[in-house]
Amino acid sequence: MVEDKLPQTLDEVREAIDGLDKELIELLARRQKLVRQAGRLKPKNDVQAVSAPERVAQVIASRRAYAQKVGLSPEVAEAVWRSMIDAFIKLEMETNRVDGGSQYFGHN
Repeated sequence: MVEDKLPQTLDEVREAIDGLDKELIELLARRQKLVRQAGRLKPKNDVQAVSAPERVAQVIASRRAYAQKVGLSPEVAEAVWRSMIDAFIKLEMETNRVDGGSQYFGHN
């Protein structure tokens, strides 16, 4: 979809949104792989290392600023990122519980 040319019907809008959703899911799948790897690399059962509140605050501030720059509501960006981060922290906690600290044992 060309940025200047918006869909002219509701069906076209929905089709464009569906396409974007597929792209987002593919990107989230790539992000999930990285999150799982981070969970493996952090010390096993280290809740503070996994939840990383300082990093979360840094990410939220950065994404809000970038959202503002590209024309996305910073409030929308923050809500989406907080939800996404919460979900990924749960996944990372599980990965860390099962396979955390693997770099200390020579696993990759």
